[in-house]
Amino acid sequence: MKKITKILCCILGFGFLLGGCATVGSINNSSEELIYNGNSAVMVDGYLYYGNAFSDISSFSSDSDYKTAARLSYLARLNTNIDLEAKNKDYSPKNVEKVTTEVAGHTNDFMFVLGNHIYYATPNRQKAIDSEGNANNYYNYTTLYRSQLNGDGKSKIYTTNGEITQIEVLKYDGNYYIVMLAGTDLIKIQIGSRVSASVIAEDVVSVAIPKTYQKDKVGSTLDWNGYIFFTTTRTDEENADISGSDVQRILISDGDAEVVFHEQGTTVTFIGREKDVLFYTMTGHETEVFMSDVTGDNSKNAFRNNRKTFFSASSISNITLISTGTVDYGYVFTNSSGALLYSDIRNNRSGAISLQSAGEPISDYNVLFVSGRTVYLSTTTSIYKADISSLFNGGSATISCETVVTMTAIYDGTFYAYDGTYIYFYARLEEVEEDEESSEETDEEEETDENYYLYRTKASKNSEADAGTPYELLGKTQIESRQTK
Repeated sequence: MKKITKILCCILGFGFLLGGCATVGSINNSSEELIYNGNSAVMVDGYLYYGNAFSDISSFSSDSDYKTAARLSYLARLNTNIDLEAKNKDYSPKNVEKVTTEVAGHTNDFMFVLGNHIYYATPNRQKAIDSEGNANNYYNYTTLYRSQLNGDGKSKIYTTNGEITQIEVLKYDGNYYIVMLAGTDLIKIQIGSRVSASVIAEDVVSVAIPKTYQKDKVGSTLDWNGYIFFTTTRTDEENADISGSDVQRILISDGDAEVVFHEQGTTVTFIGREKDVLFYTMTGHETEVFMSDVTGDNSKNAFRNNRKTFFSASSISNITLISTGTVDYGYVFTNSSGALLYSDIRNNRSGAISLQSAGEPISDYNVLFVSGRTVYLSTTTSIYKADISSLFNGGSATISCETVVTMTAIYDGTFYAYDGTYIYFYARLEEVEEDEESSEETDEEEETDENYYLYRTKASKNSEADAGTPYELLGKTQIESRQTK
C-alpha cells in the first residue's frame, strides 16, 4: 500500500495561535530530551504540570458539560521546588496555577514536554458529520494542543476523526514523532521547531508501536528499529474468497508501507510491543500468543522468520518488559480475567503470580506501571508495590506486596505519573478530623466534593517522616473549605 500523505486541512490547526498573554511565569527546561512521566502529569525541573481533577468524558453530552468539567480539570502547574504551602496533606496547596483552560485531566489523558513546549490531549469539541448528515459532538475523539511552558503561544495541532486506542511519542534518527492509532487511521505528527502531520495508513485494525521513553522508569529505552508494524484486512474486488489480514510495516522517518506477511484466511492481531519484540494472536491458533523478536533484523521476512510461541492463552494484554536496562529478564502481563502472569525468558519459566498483602490475596487490581523488576498496582482503595526480583531468579510466584498508600476512593484506571520519587494518582477527598477551632457547632450543611483530584505519594517510604505523610493533595478543590488560606 502506498503511503498516504493527505493532510486533513479541516481538522489541523498548525500555526493557529490561540495566543494571549502568558498565564503563569516563564521557566526554562534544562532537559534536551523528551520528558514523559505518565499520562496524567509531567515534571519539568521541579515544576509539575497536571490535570487538576479527573473528568469522565463518557458523561459529556453537550458543550456545557465540557465547560463545567474545565472549571476543575484544567492544566495546572505547581512549583514543587519549594515546600508545599498547605494546611496539611488533606488541603489543596496555595500555589496551584492554571496554565490553560482546556480539560487536561480526562479519560484519554496524555501529556509530555519537549524543549520549552508542553503537549497535551483534550476531548474534541468540534462537531463531526455522521452518516446521516447530522452534526454531532464526539468528545471521545481527541484534540492535541501545545503551548509554551508558561501557557503562551497555545496552538491546536491535530484533531482526530476517531477514538485513540494507542498513542506514543518516539525518537528516531534525531527527530521526534507522535504516533497514534485513532479509529482506523494510523497518524504521524513530527514535532519540534516545526509541526507536520499525515495519515500514513488507513483501515488499520491493529498496531505495534514501541512505548514512549520514560527516563525515571528503569528499563525504559529510546532504542528501536524505526518501523511501525500494523495490520489491515485483506480484500480483493475480483476474488471474494480472499480473507485474513496483511501485516505491514512503515519506516517512521519516510517511505511507503510494505506487506511483510500474509496467509490466506489467517488474521493477525497485534496486542503489544516492547522495543522490537512484537506480540500478536493468529486465527487458527486460538490457544497461543506469538512473539516475533525482530531486533537487529530489518529484512522483509523478519516478522515471519523470528516467530515463536510466547504463551499458551487465547489472548493477553498489558505486556511489559522486566529489565534492569542492561539485562532483560522477561515479561509480565495480564490475562482476560485481569490476573498478573509472567514469562521468564532466561529460565524458560512462566505462570501466574499470586499477589498478597499481609497474607491476604490482592484482587481486582490494575497495573499502574512497571519500573525495573518492581510492579506497581492499584485497587480502588490502595496502591501496592510488588518486587518480583526473586521470581526471575527461580523463586516463588507468590509475592508479598508493600502497601504504598491507602485511601477511601482511588481512581484505579491507568491514570498515573511517576517521576522517580513520587507516584501521582487521582482520588477523592478524605474526611478530615475537625480540630478544636473548627469543631464549633454551625447551622450550615457540610460541603461535599465528589471529584477526583490529583494526589502524590512517595514510591518508597525511607523514613518515619515519609510514613507519617502517606499522601498529599495537589489539586485545587471545588469547595473553598479544603483550600489552604
